[in-house]
Amino acid sequence: MDLMRAIISNWIKTKRTAFRYIVLLVPILFPALVLSYISVYKIDYTFQIKVYNLYFETIALGLTLMAGLLTALNIMGEESSGDFRALLASPLPRNTIYFGKLFMIILITIIDMFVSLGILLIGMKFIYKGAYIQYGPFLQGTLFTTIGVLFLYGFYLIISINFGMGHTIAITAGGTILGALMQTGMGDRIWQFIPWSWSGRIGILPIAKLKGAVDSRYGDSTMIMMKEFYKGMPILIISFLVICIIGALWFKKWEGRKSY
Repeated sequence: MDLMRAIISNWIKTKRTAFRYIVLLVPILFPALVLSYISVYKIDYTFQIKVYNLYFETIALGLTLMAGLLTALNIMGEESSGDFRALLASPLPRNTIYFGKLFMIILITIIDMFVSLGILLIGMKFIYKGAYIQYGPFLQGTLFTTIGVLFLYGFYLIISINFGMGHTIAITAGGTILGALMQTGMGDRIWQFIPWSWSGRIGILPIAKLKGAVDSRYGDSTMIMMKEFYKGMPILIISFLVICIIGALWFKKWEGRKSY
């Protein structure tokens, strides 16, 4: 109950801030831009693959960037309102405060991701009237892409609280570039050890289930998909649990930045 109150409280604090505008506008504008781009695609057996590739490769990189930006903006609000005094003086347990912030951003991300996907699928149905669209792989790709960024939220939260927005944005920018490189053949052997590559690598896997995927880079069998899935997903989940534990233990003893 305290955790839910903390999540709601953190959301209320974002009123009239850039954070609120970003999370409300991006899930509408991004799929709208994708739909305008794919409107020139021909209706054939590969159109789903083309849309899937474009949407998830772009959103995976965008999400790793947004994770750092949203986390930094959220913590900047706490910093500007009394140098974290309100946060540190809260009567709630430290663990509740920490997880309230973390889960608020994660919950918003989950909602935004599925709103964005819903707009994309509805738009596809409108553009490609009568075309066969496999909703399952798109839903699965959205779930995988979201899971792939969870660790970064925990990591960025620690960096933002302890060092501020500048450090968070710098790490985010460098990590996003690294993540983009890991989507190429360069990352085939090591992507599972690079957190910024997880969303893109995991999120693209369900493309193997799409009709006509024999012409995609993942082939027409789910064997490659499952091999990549089991190579990365356990690391993703364990890493997220570990960063949650580390973050909660660290924040319990944190008394503010040294500069304050």
